Amino acid sequence: MNASTNLNLPLPTLSSAIKRHWKKFAIFGFIGAAMGMGIALTIPQQWSATLLFQVGQVGSNSNLLATPDNVIQHVKFPGFVDQVLQSQKLPTGVSVSGRSDVIKKTLTASFEKGSSLIKMSVRGNTPEQAEENLAAAFQLLQSEHALLLTPSVTKYKKNLEDATASLARAQDEKKKILESVNKAGISDNTQRKFYDSIVLTSMLTLNDSEMRILRDQINSLDEVLSPYRTFNTKMVTSVYVPVDAVSTGKGIALVSGVLLGWLIAAILALLTDNELLAVARAALDGPKEIV
Repeated sequence: MNASTNLNLPLPTLSSAIKRHWKKFAIFGFIGAAMGMGIALTIPQQWSATLLFQVGQVGSNSNLLATPDNVIQHVKFPGFVDQVLQSQKLPTGVSVSGRSDVIKKTLTASFEKGSSLIKMSVRGNTPEQAEENLAAAFQLLQSEHALLLTPSVTKYKKNLEDATASLARAQDEKKKILESVNKAGISDNTQRKFYDSIVLTSMLTLNDSEMRILRDQINSLDEVLSPYRTFNTKMVTSVYVPVDAVSTGKGIALVSGVLLGWLIAAILALLTDNELLAVARAALDGPKEIV
């Protein structure tokens, strides 16, 4: 005979089995929830601190102290985190300090959507700790970038001092030329007066040209050194710490406890209910064949 499935096996439905054992599921689900809640309560609360900052530049935003991508990767680098811990006089070893572990696991940086700004964030076991952790991380980054900024600022300031001194000398020279022009104007020698006038006019023209160049150079250097164009990496928002603590897996612990309780209830139901056990065996064995 052709093989066919035996559909007349008197097996109870799964829903009816659950109805018979609902008390087990309720009791063990409650126990599991209580266990999960107990575990959740042992997890310390954490607060998250965030800030937005702009990478420093020299002269224009096309001459940044560091590319934003490099800054983000630098903040995430373990060596940077260790420097933050050292600045706070915290241990840098593995699992030697609760506060150190929180900083190591949560300090990060990323692009702020829709802008060229970078968001830095870190957690702490208290709101004050979170703010202190973030301030320490940003101050370290700012100090590193200050070392990159200083040589350029020093160079531009030296150029500005030289240009200013040169302009002062050119102005003094112009005064002397004008004095010579006045003296030539009162000379009795007409030929000498004419010659001196040509020479002094030429010198005055060159002097004026030199001063225009120096003034343009000074204006350009002043613009470069303007705090709007040359600045160190800076915050564009203050540190923000929400009032409420962030989730640290307490919900997961609670749900996991409930699921574990239901699993234990299901195992007990299988061990004590022959009909339910038959359903499970039939599902595992597959359909029986009749020859």
